[in-house]
Amino acid sequence: MSMHLRTPQSRHDDVIAIGHAVRQSARPGDGLLYLSGRHRVWTQARPQDTRELTDLALARDAMSSDTLSGTELPAQEIAHRMQSFRRIVAVRDAAGAHSDINAQELAKHRTLDRYFRECTTKNVTGARVTVYTRNDVPCPGQESGGTDQQ
Repeated sequence: MSMHLRTPQSRHDDVIAIGHAVRQSARPGDGLLYLSGRHRVWTQARPQDTRELTDLALARDAMSSDTLSGTELPAQEIAHRMQSFRRIVAVRDAAGAHSDINAQELAKHRTLDRYFRECTTKNVTGARVTVYTRNDVPCPGQESGGTDQQ
């Protein structure tokens, strides 16, 4: 039984695959959003996957906050930062469950719903990586809009 725990099949998420999906989906300068903030740990193992992105909700990183996933900005500041970006890469549970209900998470979801549209989604073990663009910006390769599920 203990040998099974060491296999990839025993894990409910694959942080290497998640980081790779973020890197493939993103462009330098994109915003990065974790839904919920506790999922930030998924990309901490390989910081090169997110180095060229701006974490839109992060106030203090894990090391300086002495926490596993850092601390987040107040809800209004997160929403304001999100609105200043044309593209956002969002990382969430594969099931899409809203496990954390707090002001920050509500602000993230409401801002995405109001100002952004989903362009592409990559499903990886345990997570979904979705690229959103502002409503007035065409999705890459889709001048007429729409959603491309990958």
